[in-house]
Amino acid sequence: MSSGYDAADLADKIREGDVNANIDAVLSDSKSVGNLMLAAERAGLEDDTSPLLHGLSRTSETDMLRKARQKGHVASMNAATGLSEQRVDATGYTRLVNACKPAAQQILLKGPKGSGKTVFGINLVQELWREFDEDLAVATNVRGPDEHEDVTYVDTVSGLLEWVRDTPGEKVALMDEWSTEMNAHANPGGQVRQTVSRFINALRKGQGGSTRLIIVGHEHDTDIAAILRTQSDVVITKDGKASEGMADLATVYEGWQSYVKDEHWFKVRGLFDVPSSSVWGADTNYFATFDVDLDSPHQQIQKGKLIENWEDYQKDAGDGGDDSERQIKCRGKKSDGSDCNALTKHESGFCSYHRDQWDGDTDPRFEDQED
Repeated sequence: MSSGYDAADLADKIREGDVNANIDAVLSDSKSVGNLMLAAERAGLEDDTSPLLHGLSRTSETDMLRKARQKGHVASMNAATGLSEQRVDATGYTRLVNACKPAAQQILLKGPKGSGKTVFGINLVQELWREFDEDLAVATNVRGPDEHEDVTYVDTVSGLLEWVRDTPGEKVALMDEWSTEMNAHANPGGQVRQTVSRFINALRKGQGGSTRLIIVGHEHDTDIAAILRTQSDVVITKDGKASEGMADLATVYEGWQSYVKDEHWFKVRGLFDVPSSSVWGADTNYFATFDVDLDSPHQQIQKGKLIENWEDYQKDAGDGGDDSERQIKCRGKKSDGSDCNALTKHESGFCSYHRDQWDGDTDPRFEDQED
């Protein structure tokens, strides 16, 4: 084994409590500072509750890493990050971002509840956006990041396909809670099976660029439509929960079959967090939804694109049926002042997210139908 691997392995064992030592003191270049850290440990002070100890630890490790970088001392850098042959440093996400960067790449992100999948997905999108020199359009059904000027909120199949059709350049779509919506159990009668294949093909088309799709699933392998699983180019699993001290770990597989065989591509540690206060931060009080709202996908998706008059092929469009069941476009306004246009059947004419903009009147479009 290389000395870099030994240093990283030892550092991980210290962090995990397998070696009776203090990792901050070990990484410090100063014996006196290291002894001070040990004294603080004996006094019961912790890095996350003591500003003094936190500052001392951060300064000491920063100085050590600066010297290591200047001298090219790999073993020191590996010890600080836990870098080994099997677990690569996530700083910059270079390898992970490169795995997700190719045109029309489809990424499936899995993990147990509470493992931070959504936040990790947002950060991955943020890193891709930086990789494209901030020239990457983003669509998501997660509330919060849509406050960013390059991010659009979309929570329907039609809305996402319209965005792909009409948005120029390179794109990425982050879709959360598809375990809830994009499976046959949630939509009996084959609607998902009829829609998804054309939907995925259409995502690959666009104005002057293709769309990368990042799907946030759950822990179980059958929680979303099979085509979404088997066609994934990259599968990423969060390795554990924050409460277990494993929220910063992930394992990456080169496709679904490699995941099924448990033949991982590489592992990552040191995943970054996205604070809720950030312009990219997720709204923790919002539960992501996604509506499979196309009734006739074979007619509505043509030549890899959603047709302009796709609403004419909805089952309740002009068929003389019950007008109260007719879907109309939401008349709500997004935070940037643009129209929502998500489909809704509610008498208000507002989708569930924009219902707070309703003043109690019935949407005139429904009243016109009655006449």
